[in-house]
Amino acid sequence: MIGATASGTGPMAAPPAFRAPIYYNTTFNNLLGTQGFYGAQNVNGGSQDYKNPTTYNWSFGVQHDLRRGLILDVSYVGNVAHHGFGSANDANAVAPYTTWTPDGGANRKYLDPTSNNNGTAAFYATNLIRAMNGYMGYGSINSYTSLGESNYNALQLQLNRRFGKRLHFGVNWTWSKTITFAHQQWVPDQLTKNVVNRPQVVNANFGYTMPKGSAMWSNWLTKGALDGWRLNGVIALFSGSPFTVSCTATNAPIGYWTGTPTGGIPLRCQMNADLWRTDDGKAPGIIDQRLYYPFNASSFSLPGIRTWGLGNTPPTLTYGPGMENFDLSLSKSFKVAEGKTVEFRAETFNTWNHFNPSNPNAALTFNFNTGAQTNAGFGQIGGAQHVARRTAASLRLRF
Repeated sequence: MIGATASGTGPMAAPPAFRAPIYYNTTFNNLLGTQGFYGAQNVNGGSQDYKNPTTYNWSFGVQHDLRRGLILDVSYVGNVAHHGFGSANDANAVAPYTTWTPDGGANRKYLDPTSNNNGTAAFYATNLIRAMNGYMGYGSINSYTSLGESNYNALQLQLNRRFGKRLHFGVNWTWSKTITFAHQQWVPDQLTKNVVNRPQVVNANFGYTMPKGSAMWSNWLTKGALDGWRLNGVIALFSGSPFTVSCTATNAPIGYWTGTPTGGIPLRCQMNADLWRTDDGKAPGIIDQRLYYPFNASSFSLPGIRTWGLGNTPPTLTYGPGMENFDLSLSKSFKVAEGKTVEFRAETFNTWNHFNPSNPNAALTFNFNTGAQTNAGFGQIGGAQHVARRTAASLRLRF
């Protein structure tokens, strides 16, 4: 039996906030796996070189009246952000090539002889390795930085018709690029530079008051049933979102590539040839080839032994499928009494039930011992980025 009294957390807790574990009638096996003390604590702090985040925005545009209620806007829009806050340096991190080196393999100093990892000893716990190289009794000691950066550049075009007898509409097109990079402790900041947005977006909306049906045959019935109908719609067309081909390895030696258990170095594939297959590009066993990206898996391999796991594949390699969405609504108001109306509305979302596939599976899994790529789903699309068609109808009484 294990009993404990606790109030507060962490080693800074003081009476009456303390923890006093007591173990009754236990066994050596149970005691072996019981923590009767506080483990190493993580510490988070500020930064001595902190700089205030700054953002600069600029734009230049031209507006022109095309007549007939049409207004055209063409603009260049940009912004840049400096000294983004949040990325951290760990003063108690284990430096690369500590637990493993390309020439010597796993460092025996850090192998736990009481453990077993597929027949070989595993490394000591990460915080114990920290204590052997840095500050004993602590986990990570994070000092946050202000080294994040981003920039945005866009061409924006709008065409609007807001005042029309029956039809009004607005349509805009944006062609843009957003680039960000954030600090990581062991690698150059430029190595994390990445495109994070869809490059092209088109949005449109419209409203149309239908002609009176009673103009062909005018009576109280046709006026009530055929007049006053209105059609509204929203259209969105997006290009695909950015992604890259990633790598993982099975059966790799412990500590391989980086030699540090505290991380901070991204694992990236080594790209040796073209991204796309040069044959017919068809995948066996896939019924719908539209759900397949013909990536050439043989163009990629695990990074070299002396690379820290940093292959040459960029964080943005290509773009996924685009997205189309049409939402429509049809409405009409009926006058039922003085000051009272009933509105009927029917709405459809993703009206044409267009299938918008998500990004394909772009994760390569290599068997380290054989070099074989074992992810059978590589290049396949397994989901949708937008829901199927939905419909809704409503009646609303206004008084």
